[in-house]
Amino acid sequence: MEETKELRNEKRSTKETVECSSKPNRKFVARPMPPKRSQIKRQIFDQILRAGTTSQEEKGKKTKVGLGLHCCCLNSWMVESQPDEPQQPDKWCIYRVPKKLRKANEAAYTPQLLSIGPLHHGNPEFKDMETYKKMYYENFCERRTKKSENELKDFIRERKQDILHCYAGTTELRVDVILVDACFIIQLFLLNFEDNKNDYILRSEWLRKAVEHELILFENQLPYSLLEELYKFAMTAASPSSHPVKESQEQNVEGNESSRDNQQYNSCSTGPRDHTNSVDQSDEPEPRFLTLTWEFFKDYSRGKSNRKEVKPKHFTDLVRYFLCPEFPGEINFPVDDGVPVVPEKSKYDVRKLTAAGVKFRPLPPGTVQYVIEKDRDEAHKYLPCFRNMKLKLTQFCVKYETECLIRNVMALEQILYPHEPYICSYFLLMDQLVDTVEDVDLLVEKQIIVNLLGSNKAVIKLVNSLCEQIKEDKSFYSGLCKDLNTHYEISKVNRSVAILKQVYFKDLWTSSSTVLGVVVLLFSVVGTIKSLMS
Repeated sequence: MEETKELRNEKRSTKETVECSSKPNRKFVARPMPPKRSQIKRQIFDQILRAGTTSQEEKGKKTKVGLGLHCCCLNSWMVESQPDEPQQPDKWCIYRVPKKLRKANEAAYTPQLLSIGPLHHGNPEFKDMETYKKMYYENFCERRTKKSENELKDFIRERKQDILHCYAGTTELRVDVILVDACFIIQLFLLNFEDNKNDYILRSEWLRKAVEHELILFENQLPYSLLEELYKFAMTAASPSSHPVKESQEQNVEGNESSRDNQQYNSCSTGPRDHTNSVDQSDEPEPRFLTLTWEFFKDYSRGKSNRKEVKPKHFTDLVRYFLCPEFPGEINFPVDDGVPVVPEKSKYDVRKLTAAGVKFRPLPPGTVQYVIEKDRDEAHKYLPCFRNMKLKLTQFCVKYETECLIRNVMALEQILYPHEPYICSYFLLMDQLVDTVEDVDLLVEKQIIVNLLGSNKAVIKLVNSLCEQIKEDKSFYSGLCKDLNTHYEISKVNRSVAILKQVYFKDLWTSSSTVLGVVVLLFSVVGTIKSLMS
């Protein structure tokens, strides 16, 4: 029995051993305990740290270990995701034209050939001109400037934030776009000043004129002071004591901070400015950039002196300066008990005012400023009923591109010069004076309007549409309108005489027949009286 029990125990132990050898994990490996919540958090946090460490090592950056590394990554992410600097509306000078003005004629405010600046960049319609702009840029860098391409890029990069402050609203700004556009303009102006007839743009009068009008568009602008300073920087030889621009990034940053502490760069300033970050005034290149600009826009600059203190905001602002009176008078803002009122308008058109004795005369040829001057005929000083008023107006040449020019200048005035609306005032009065084809005929006859459109109806449509959505709360000619209305209302004799002239003395033949009829009438009356007396 005992042997049998021993044999049975041996078989059982052998069987268990075989089972254990076939399934060793089941016996020797303990089941893992479920992790606690704190352990799960620690594992996730360690994974985040490892991921941050790996990404930082791949980028070649120096990192710290553990929690300090993670905080550093978070801080860098927060700095990169910070919003742009707060906008400064007082420095805005380049705007998108408001929608209410665009409704009248959207094409007049939109570039059709090339884009300048960031507002219309990327339009596929300008792809061909982008190629030519880059060619001008490359020629400028190779043949004109004494600075390297990297120096020019650094020059724009240092002023990137200040350039952004000139654009109203949110705008994306690329350094290469601004640099190419600015160098294209400078190179084009230099070639024009040299009278280069082999240039792609300048050799075609049509293309040159088209580019000129594209540069006047309100939305197609770069700050003028940026162009002027870039021209001085690029065309002036580097000082021997000056450090090269290709230095370490830290030195560039320190230089930028020190220069900005000493000078506040304001691209849209209209007053004299100190260009301490570019070149000295004594090293200013010749010709000056203002001279180049004057020459390129010579069709508008006639009658204006090339004064050094002129500081336009951009080309649209410069053209407005050309078109404004040289010495404008004070604008008369009518006030009633301290509250501004709507300025008086002219109630009568050219035809009626002519009948009332108002004589319209053009200003001397060559005058481009839009001015209306009033003068009275002193020959009838003591006979008010026969007093004639004289109005001298700037000759208004109506061409196909006129609407585009005037609309952009008026949009500029509505936004930047609401208290000095000289151009708007001129065309508001023209809108009141011109209502019918007869009005245009009279002004064309007096050589005040030069119609190159062919149809006088087109002139009426143009003049009457220019002032759509234009504010009329201020007018430079409010007092003149009041005088015109008063003159018409008190000159009943003048109107009668004017009607008599228009009917019976319209031309030589009408005047001759009228005089002959009067002579025959007189002889008839005299003969009748003699026959009665006899």
